Amino acid sequence: MPRIAAIDIGTNSILLTVAEVQDGEIRTLCERSHITRLGEGLNATGRLSEEPIQRSLHALHSLLEEARQLQADTIIAVGTEVLRKAQNAPEFLQRCEQMGLSVEVISGEREAYLSYLSVAKDPLFVQRSDCLTMLDVGGGSTEVSRGCGGVLETSHSYPIGAVRLTEAHLHSDPPTAEEIRALQETVKQHLRNEKPLGASEYLVGVGGTFVNLASLHAGSPEYHPERVHGATLTLAEMQSLADRLCALPLAERRRLPGIEPERAPVLHAGALIALTAMQCLHAGAIAVSMRGLRWGIVYEFADAHRD
Repeated sequence: MPRIAAIDIGTNSILLTVAEVQDGEIRTLCERSHITRLGEGLNATGRLSEEPIQRSLHALHSLLEEARQLQADTIIAVGTEVLRKAQNAPEFLQRCEQMGLSVEVISGEREAYLSYLSVAKDPLFVQRSDCLTMLDVGGGSTEVSRGCGGVLETSHSYPIGAVRLTEAHLHSDPPTAEEIRALQETVKQHLRNEKPLGASEYLVGVGGTFVNLASLHAGSPEYHPERVHGATLTLAEMQSLADRLCALPLAERRRLPGIEPERAPVLHAGALIALTAMQCLHAGAIAVSMRGLRWGIVYEFADAHRD
């Protein structure tokens, strides 16, 4: 039975899924997440800084070792907005090669497609609606993808991730009302051509921002992403979460139960992006997926290995 390891190198975090595939069926062997902030300072300099590079290489070495220990036959690693943008991305990719990891930098469109696939092929969401819209708030970019019957119809990637907009707008701790308005206006400008959800469209939020927000809302004492996979947040609940996070200084956000403390520096921005995107889409609620583009890679692999 073939095993695949899928690695997603993002602006804020690096994620690993290892799965075993047989006749299209998938058995998860491990899920890992390391928040390394690879894109820290990228907006200001246009380059990856050495400290975030070191954090990320250390995490990748650990994840690569775990994938090998689990006897993954295939290891697929992809880089997203942070490596599309950084001037010195080729040097980082070369250092990955030196540890035995080949990384493909994918386009925003490919990123959006894989994230959509992670939702469109998840039985949990397929049974809820035939028409799914995926909202993926990452560290460097946000993707919106729509489709019906598992077929992607439209897909867009926008440069409005949580790390990027924190560095661009949220300079105070906690942020001022003016900074919050400026961030939300940036999101609105980028999403101005997105149509409101149709009556049959079901909205799913993908990734760490939504999982942490759902965990915080649920009052979980610890961060367990699998426990909120499939949970739903209403627009009013998202507004309440954004207000709560934006009212707290970083030191207090780090101590909130149920979240990853390392995500606290950008979680308030992620909540504002999610909230504003929901408003732009006229969405009354959003479901939560813990998966994301690495699961799109796994689903593609499973389809290719059907008997």
